[in-house]
Amino acid sequence: MKLTYVPVTDSQAHWGNKKAILKRYEGLNIHTLNRWLSEMRDNQHFRSGVINPTHKLVWINFQSFEDFLYWKQHHYLK
Repeated sequence: MKLTYVPVTDSQAHWGNKKAILKRYEGLNIHTLNRWLSEMRDNQHFRSGVINPTHKLVWINFQSFEDFLYWKQHHYLK
């Protein structure tokens, strides 16, 4: 799988939904994103980066998600 980061110009948002994450990271599919969000919720360090105010609504902190990807890369290489 190849992910391409697409910077969003003139955006000051810090949080977004799943569609916003999928738009920023081209090549990422919804199934992988759901699995990674589940991993973020299970990890105490990244838990605060995912908010579920209802069972259908999810908000993801962009910086926390990016930090999780770097952590995942480093953790995977061990």
